[in-house]
Amino acid sequence: MKDQIKSLQERIKEMGKVVEVLIIAIPKEESSYKFYLELANSIEHEGSRRMFIKVANQELAHKGMLEMELKKLQQEIASLKSER
Repeated sequence: MKDQIKSLQERIKEMGKVVEVLIIAIPKEESSYKFYLELANSIEHEGSRRMFIKVANQELAHKGMLEMELKKLQQEIASLKSER
């Protein structure tokens, strides 16, 4: 039983580290999105503008994926903590 509790605690700790990384990464994706969008809006060349808009949208998609993963991990951690 003690081994199971220790293993559970280690799992929660490891997932907590991933949560910390995601909390740092999500605003960086938002910042990158804004950067590329502003860049796109400042360029006259249509092809370059479209490319930067596409990159901006990819950053926004990354942010969404990270937010979903964060929510999933937070729910899993809460569930594991309730098992203790």
